[in-house]
Amino acid sequence: MVKRSLQLQQRSCDPRLLSTDTDLHPLLQRVFSARAIGSFDETRYPLSALLAPARLSHIDAAAALLTEHIQQQSPILVFGDYDADGATSTALCLRALRMLGHQRIDYLLPDRLKDGYGVSASAAQRIIELAPRLVITVDTGIASFSGLQLLAEAGIDVIITDHHLPADQLPPATAIVNPNAFADSAGKNLAGVGVAFYLMLALRSQLRDQGWFSERAEPNLAECLDLVAIGSIADLVPLDFNNRILVSEGLKRIRAGLCSRGISKLIELAGRRQQTLSSQDIAFSVAPRINAAGRLDDMSIGVQALLAQDDSSAHALALQLDEINRNRRVLQGEMTEQAMAMLAELELEHDQHSYVLYQPDWHEGIVGIIASKVKDLTFRPSIGFAPAEQGQLKGSCRSIPGIHIRDMLDLVDKAEPDLIIRFGGHAMAAGLTIRQAQLARFRECFERILVEHVDAACFDQVIEHDGEIDADDLDLPLAQLIQQAGPWGQRFPVPSFYGEFRVLQQRIVGERHLKWVLNPLGSRRRIDAILFYASEQQLASEYQQLKIHYELGINDYQGVQDLQLLVRHII
Repeated sequence: MVKRSLQLQQRSCDPRLLSTDTDLHPLLQRVFSARAIGSFDETRYPLSALLAPARLSHIDAAAALLTEHIQQQSPILVFGDYDADGATSTALCLRALRMLGHQRIDYLLPDRLKDGYGVSASAAQRIIELAPRLVITVDTGIASFSGLQLLAEAGIDVIITDHHLPADQLPPATAIVNPNAFADSAGKNLAGVGVAFYLMLALRSQLRDQGWFSERAEPNLAECLDLVAIGSIADLVPLDFNNRILVSEGLKRIRAGLCSRGISKLIELAGRRQQTLSSQDIAFSVAPRINAAGRLDDMSIGVQALLAQDDSSAHALALQLDEINRNRRVLQGEMTEQAMAMLAELELEHDQHSYVLYQPDWHEGIVGIIASKVKDLTFRPSIGFAPAEQGQLKGSCRSIPGIHIRDMLDLVDKAEPDLIIRFGGHAMAAGLTIRQAQLARFRECFERILVEHVDAACFDQVIEHDGEIDADDLDLPLAQLIQQAGPWGQRFPVPSFYGEFRVLQQRIVGERHLKWVLNPLGSRRRIDAILFYASEQQLASEYQQLKIHYELGINDYQGVQDLQLLVRHII
């Protein structure tokens, strides 16, 4: 397998933003100015600065339809998706509608293996059997033509709330709220849970105007922001200013204990402290436990856990999710070993632009993780396929910066219209279905499209960092300051740095983690560091001196916190 070259590059920062007029730490000034912050006001996240709901196209029409059904006490069904964004979106609508005074509310999630993605024909038949008068789709629906047509023929109103990119035409629905479906809409970086939250805000405003709260208390919908934070982080949406407000306020509520007992139990089982929970804790520890249910079991367990309020059910549901996640990790490990063996046997050339892998025993719910791992290792767009029904394969794609994977699939579909059965997704992640007999043809066409349409510079892996830190400044308070200055996430990356160190001690801990005691060159400091999931070559190496790319981490053991460098790359 070809070893990819790695280049480190310091993020450029705008010196005009480095100011003595702010109380921000000089390092944070440098970090924020390197992330296209136009003003230090953008590092504060008050709810009053949120994007107004009316700026989302068609949201008022959707809220008016929803208001009408609530006033008529219609049975309403929320139809979600089987990932963490879909689960949090579903839980949010249930919680918010009940807070707003509507009790005739139920939900349904598709079965990944039986129903497939979105409002498929089989999912639509299940919905019709439940006889709702209104269906609200969350984090899905924009690509569900056949299923939504069945609902329309059954006389069921449908409000689509989604954030995925649409096809050239929009599906049949009574109302659509999807910022990415309309050019004039704001909020294009919202996750599915963010779009659902905005619909609830617009609904509350219309109910208020019609005197709905003259006989009942008007709820504070900020109580739903814990769910918005979890879903937004889990779905890796870009953390623009508006999303940072939503996530920041949601994290504040979770840290203060203002969330469901189910969420608290999930955090506890993930081994994280609720009082200091970070966006990284959600991304790497909490969200995978929710996602596991949709990958291997029934995402209804995730929705129930997110809503659970009593300790007994919250603990039982969190334990169930934790056990499913353990099973997911075992299966993922086996599939990862197979994928790495396949890569080693390919003897790929330097000009390879993509990796399309398939094994007949792979699990459909795990191939997205495999594609992500292959992408991280090779820095190439990667697709993992698993077998599906009727001789089909379902694939999950992961991409690299600069290559819009959903657009690449669209180009494949336009070049060879009979090749892809269906597809959809985002810039960095997408899904598709093909016929098993067409795998080799798809692999060839996908590679050709990348060669023809992607700038070769996109395949050069450049790791950006925020410069060096003086040895005397490497301490726990600085690590805490950086953590508190978040949220950090997609397109607003957690600060990372470059440095040279001498290895004083080295040992292997856990599965295959390298634990070091490091000495910054030119100082007498001793600093702990860890490299998670080291490769076999790294485990066997005897390091004397290191040039590393790292983040400032906090090792929290039995309530005692210490600085620990999180090594991301050895240069």
